[in-house]
Amino acid sequence: MRGCVRAYAAAAMRRVPLLVPILLLACDNDRQLTAQDRVLDGFSYVDAGAVAVGDRSVFTVPLFSKAGGKVEIFEILAEDISAPEGAAAPAFLVDDSSWAVDCDSDDDGAADCLDLLGYDPDSEDDTLPLPVVFAPTVKGYYEGILTIWSNDNTSEEKAPLPGEEDLPEEEQTIWTVWRVQLRGLSDYACGRVFPEMVDFGDRTSAIDGDFSDSVEIVNCGIVPLTVSSIQVDFAGMSSRTLPPLYVLPGQTEEVVIGWTVASAEPVSAHVTFTGNSESLAAAAVEFVGNDCDRSLDAVDWDADLDGWTVCGGDCDDLDAYTSPAANEAPDDLEDNDCDGEIDELDDDTVGNDDDADGCSESGGDCGGDQDCNDADPNVGPYMTEVYNQIDDDCDGQIDESTEGHDDDGDGWTELHGDCDDAETLVGLEAEEVVDGRDNDCDGIVDEGGPAYDDDADTFKDVESDPLLNDCDDQDPWVFVAAREYCDGYDNDCDGLVDDGEADEADGACTFRPTRRTSAAEGDSGVADTTAGGCSTGLGVSLSGTALALALVRRRRRD
Repeated sequence: MRGCVRAYAAAAMRRVPLLVPILLLACDNDRQLTAQDRVLDGFSYVDAGAVAVGDRSVFTVPLFSKAGGKVEIFEILAEDISAPEGAAAPAFLVDDSSWAVDCDSDDDGAADCLDLLGYDPDSEDDTLPLPVVFAPTVKGYYEGILTIWSNDNTSEEKAPLPGEEDLPEEEQTIWTVWRVQLRGLSDYACGRVFPEMVDFGDRTSAIDGDFSDSVEIVNCGIVPLTVSSIQVDFAGMSSRTLPPLYVLPGQTEEVVIGWTVASAEPVSAHVTFTGNSESLAAAAVEFVGNDCDRSLDAVDWDADLDGWTVCGGDCDDLDAYTSPAANEAPDDLEDNDCDGEIDELDDDTVGNDDDADGCSESGGDCGGDQDCNDADPNVGPYMTEVYNQIDDDCDGQIDESTEGHDDDGDGWTELHGDCDDAETLVGLEAEEVVDGRDNDCDGIVDEGGPAYDDDADTFKDVESDPLLNDCDDQDPWVFVAAREYCDGYDNDCDGLVDDGEADEADGACTFRPTRRTSAAEGDSGVADTTAGGCSTGLGVSLSGTALALALVRRRRRD
C-alpha cells in the first residue's frame, strides 16, 4: 500500500483534501507483493524549492523498499536535464558518502552500496532519506533526473553502471534502474529593513541605563533570505540579535539593537547588514539617542507640554509658562520669554521687533501675524519650516511637512521610510490593496492583485486572455506553455494533468521505468504497481518531505 501513502502525502502537501479519498480508493487494486520480491520505490518527482542564486540547499529524496526482499542500491547519480543559460553545471549533486555506507559490492574493503531491508512497519532500515544538494549559479528554472541502480527484480529497465556504457557488454555491470524527477528554481534574494530610523529619545537622565529597540527585516522576494552578519558602527550600541538569520519569502525577522547610555551627549549609530541580498546590503538604519535636534518624537523633549522643546528654544522645560512665546513678567527674576534677559521691559505694545526679522510679538507690523520667538531672527510667521524641533513659521506646529514629521498621522515619517507621508493609506505597515499605489512602501505596486506576477514566472492573472493567463499565480511551476511534470497538476494550464506533448495521458511520466506484471524466470512475479490512480506520478515538494516520510511510516504501521 506504499503507493497509497505516496498519493495521500502528495495531496496533503498540495492542500487538495478532496482528492485524497479518490486516490486512496484507487490503491485498492494493488496486488500483494511476496517475500521474495525486491522493489525499490519512491516519489515520481521531488521539488528542491526556490534557492537564492549562489546559495546551496539540501533537500531530501525518500527511497524505500516496498516488498519483502532486501534491496541493494549500488549507484545513485544526479544529472541536470535543463538549466538557465550561463549556469555552471551541475546544479543537482549527490555525495556517495551520504548513502553508500553499509555494504561492499566489489569486495575491495570500501563501502560502496546500501542495503535496504525488506518492508518492515517497525523498522527504519527499509527507508533511505537521500540528501540531494541543489546549487544554482544563475537565475532561472532547473530540471534534473535522479537515477538509482539496484537489485530491484521488478523493473523492466536495466542499464550498466555509470562509466561502463562503453565497455564490452560482457564486462558491464547491469542492474535495474529507478528514476526520480528533480526540479528547482533560483532567483536573487530580496531584503528590506524598516523603519529606516529609530529614535531612543531623551535618555539624558538615565546614565548607565540599558535600552533596546528594534527593526524588521522583510523578505521581499521568492527565495529564502540569509542575514549572515549585523554591523553597528557605534561602540555604545550593539545587536542583541545574533546572526545568522533565515527569513522565508513573505516573512519578517526582528533585529534588536541595544544601547547602554554612557553620557548625556547625542549619539548616532548606523546599522548595516550582510547576507545573500544586494538590496539588504544597501540598506542602513540609523539609531539616534539624546539628540533633540534629530528626534522623531517632539513630546519626548517637551516635558512641560507647552509646545516648545529644549532644542527649540525652551529655556525651562519644566515650566509651561516659560518659552520663547511667553510674555516677560516683570520682577519675577526669571527669563520668561527665553531671550536671555531677565525682567526686561516688554515693548511689544509698540511693535518692538527685537530680532529684526520684520515681525514683532505683537504682530502689528506684520498684518497681525505674530513672531512666536522674537529673540530668533530665523523664526517668524514668514519663515520656512525645517526639521529642527522648532516652530519656524509660527503656525503652532513643529516640523510639519518636513521629513521628520508624521504629516498624515499614520505613525510613520519619511525618515522612518513612509513613501507617501500625505496619504494615510500608505505607510510601512499598511495593507497592500489594488489601487495603483505602493501602499506598504516595499517598492512593489499592487502585489497580490491580477496585474502583478506574484510567483515571478512572468505570467499574471489575465483571465480575459487565455494565452497570457496564469491559472495558478502562487505556483511558479504553473503557467501557460509551461513544461508538464509528473506531479498531479496541470502545469501548462491546458486543462489536462500530467499529459505529454501530444496531450497523451500520463505522457509526462514516461521517464519512470515500468514494472513487470508477470513472473520472469529467476525472478519472483510482482503486480504492476505503476498503473492505476495511486502511483501515476504524484510527487513531493521540499517543504513536504518530512511529512511524506512520516505519512509513509504511519500508514504502513496501520
